[in-house]
Amino acid sequence: MHPKPLSSAQALRRSLAMVVQAAPRELRNITLLNLVTGIGPSVSLVFSKIVIDEASRLLAQGEIESPAALMLNEPKLLGSLVVSIVLGLMVDSLNAIDVALFGALRDRVQGYVQGQVLHKVAHFNDIALFETPELLNLLELTEKGIQRLQRFSFIVAASMMGLFTFVPSVLLSASITWWVPLVLLSASVPSVFVEIRHHRKSWRVEETQAGITREMDIYAKVLTGEAYAKEVRLFSLQTILLQRWQGLFGRMFGTMEQVRREGSLSVMLWAVIGGLGSAVPYVYVVMGVLQGIYTLGDLALFTGIILQVRRSLYLLIGNGGDIYDVALATIPIFQLLDLEPELHSGSRSLPAANSSFEVSGIQLRNLCFAYPGSSTQILSNINLTIRPGEMVALVGENGAGKTTLAKLLCRLYDPQRGSINWHGHDLRSLDLGELRSRIGVVMQDYARFPATVRENVGWGYMPNLSNDRAIHGVLADAGIDHVIAELAEGLETPLGKQLEGGIDLSGGQWQRIAIARALMRLSEVELLVFDEPTAALDPKNEQEIYRIFQTIARGRMTVIVSHRLALAKLADRIVVLEHGEILETGTHNELMIQGGRYHTMFTRQASSYL
Repeated sequence: MHPKPLSSAQALRRSLAMVVQAAPRELRNITLLNLVTGIGPSVSLVFSKIVIDEASRLLAQGEIESPAALMLNEPKLLGSLVVSIVLGLMVDSLNAIDVALFGALRDRVQGYVQGQVLHKVAHFNDIALFETPELLNLLELTEKGIQRLQRFSFIVAASMMGLFTFVPSVLLSASITWWVPLVLLSASVPSVFVEIRHHRKSWRVEETQAGITREMDIYAKVLTGEAYAKEVRLFSLQTILLQRWQGLFGRMFGTMEQVRREGSLSVMLWAVIGGLGSAVPYVYVVMGVLQGIYTLGDLALFTGIILQVRRSLYLLIGNGGDIYDVALATIPIFQLLDLEPELHSGSRSLPAANSSFEVSGIQLRNLCFAYPGSSTQILSNINLTIRPGEMVALVGENGAGKTTLAKLLCRLYDPQRGSINWHGHDLRSLDLGELRSRIGVVMQDYARFPATVRENVGWGYMPNLSNDRAIHGVLADAGIDHVIAELAEGLETPLGKQLEGGIDLSGGQWQRIAIARALMRLSEVELLVFDEPTAALDPKNEQEIYRIFQTIARGRMTVIVSHRLALAKLADRIVVLEHGEILETGTHNELMIQGGRYHTMFTRQASSYL
């Protein structure tokens, strides 16, 4: 499973398409805005040219005693003057809402793209995505690409502005006397301060939203982080976690959108006032021409078009390098979205747990496995049958392949060779969701979800999430009900210091929460998998958990991975693994009599307690 190669041109085309899909309304509004603000000045100066022509014609007729009266009696001159001023005011007003539109565009693009990435990762069946260096690098680069794609939306808008300005800009010119900069500055200062105040208010809102942003990051990490990957999939938590992230995003975006709208109205009002100040020099020059104070050469200074040309060219040319840079940075996003898992769900439905089978239990036949991207064989020629109602303990030194075998039984990976059959059917032919609903797990690296006690336990079986009796029952079975009873908020207590008002539990208490979560779906479960289930417990509590395991495992297929061989003694059968192969099998007494590897391991471990 490797990312498909993608050229920068392909990434550029898909980036454009994704920006359009993410924010069609914002792009439409920005396009219209850029069209007006780009062409508006040119159109305004066309009318200014008419004003110049009319003024020249009137001057040629003789001396003018009352310029103001003459302007009022000349509809063409007066109309052109008014249109030119109105267009200027319109462009200045629209520029004031630029920031709000660009902010909305940025947030829409980020929310859409990140949502697409999270959806892809959350529903990616293959946990190789979280355990393969190449794919982990791809995830990291994808995060950076999302940030660059936000920039890309700005670049597209700026390029449109440059294009709309460049085409008509050759028709423009301007001429103003020495005091004009002072007037323009004085007229612009209020709108500048209003805009600064708007940005300050926006920042304060962002500060108050920091908790929501951080909580979004928490759920994003739960969906994309290795620590939660297995249990998110095995308990089918993708939808609820995605909905929680999307709900937080909606709250954050809605609040910021309201601030932008309010700020835009205020800024636009002061921009109009500033625009009126800009109109004063313009009217002054026109009247000065009519009075003979200024020459036609002064009006010809409207050739300030040069400034517009330079600005538009800068936008068009300067953005070329940025577009290429963004195209390169967004390649990982589309490589991730195109990535196909090697593990696919089958279509066969599982028979009811109480059905009769021609072949019962789980059969492993000539099983071989190596992790993706590695040539090292972790498991080799494993042949093993787990019968209904049987507890099998997998023991062996670190690296023997015990946890890997547990992952294969849960179908977090598929073997390269051989097969795993569930009541006579290959796991690969079975519906993945149904299969995992029949498996109860407590992994060695169990998840500590940043959620309430209720959710940490109830997510084990979603139909009973609101069933207090069921949750309290499994908490009691896991031996942690007394701890939860002492919490002020009980089942609604947030777990995890990263949540506001959240508390943390000890390693052993967290492990009991993980056990309770597995117990939630006990009525549906046919296979129990416990990977080092007592690793964080002291010897006294360990014995209590042993008794719990004996009770809940009755009548079910159970696989226990453990270094603690006292737990292995409870098993109906012990399987000793070494270097990925089955070395010994038998009961505790049988293996002790054999005097082989298990005998050595048990004797050595027992001596540490003497």
